[in-house]
Amino acid sequence: MTVEEIDLATRNQVNARRNFIAGLWAGQRLGVPSSELSAYVESVMESDYQEPGRGDVVRKLKADFDRLGKKISESEIASRLKIIERNVRAELLTTD
Repeated sequence: MTVEEIDLATRNQVNARRNFIAGLWAGQRLGVPSSELSAYVESVMESDYQEPGRGDVVRKLKADFDRLGKKISESEIASRLKIIERNVRAELLTTD
């Protein structure tokens, strides 16, 4: 599945879209090559099925940042997810 296909598939699903955008954000910050970005985004989206809430996504992203020696706290990641989710909700309210 390409990034464009994932974008279309998740447009009306807040959590999935939040995770899609978070995967793009993290992937870019982590230096994931564009040829691997779709797979990375999918892995972020899949991580949300481990438990209710966004904690599983936060821990997955934190582990990815830690693995590459990039410093970021869980609270920073959680804050970024809240901002992304707020933007997704606003986006959905302004579209047909």
